[in-house]
Amino acid sequence: MSEWCQNKECCYKRNQNQMRGSKGNKYYQSYKVSGYYKHWCSMGCREQWWQQHGDTCMNAVGTIDKQTIGVDDAWEFKHERNYNNEHHNEDMYFLINYLQGVRHAITREQAQTPEDIRQDYGWIIRPDSEAKPLAIQLGLAS
Repeated sequence: MSEWCQNKECCYKRNQNQMRGSKGNKYYQSYKVSGYYKHWCSMGCREQWWQQHGDTCMNAVGTIDKQTIGVDDAWEFKHERNYNNEHHNEDMYFLINYLQGVRHAITREQAQTPEDIRQDYGWIIRPDSEAKPLAIQLGLAS
């Protein structure tokens, strides 16, 4: 993976901080990639690159047809933070199936892995792939 922005037009931004070289031999260079955007320096460069190469990428990878999730498989975990008291913030966890209109409160132990609890990561929840088995265990689904 290159350390430089993959948008060929990046160097044409012509910003002062892109200038390199000594007197008489100056040039503009691309920005280095951002950890957040992986192959590009910014969202603007990523979007410009996608406008030029998006069709090629989609043709190479292929497209998919419409995807659906049925009512029985639409279970998910949700974390909310209750800020009712200035000195005491409370993490709350729910097992939700919006298609069935179900919002069921669950414990932290049900919503998080033992590792997340040990690390005291209150906002992290289990992957949604584990939600349906819990819903079955709690008698909310079959």
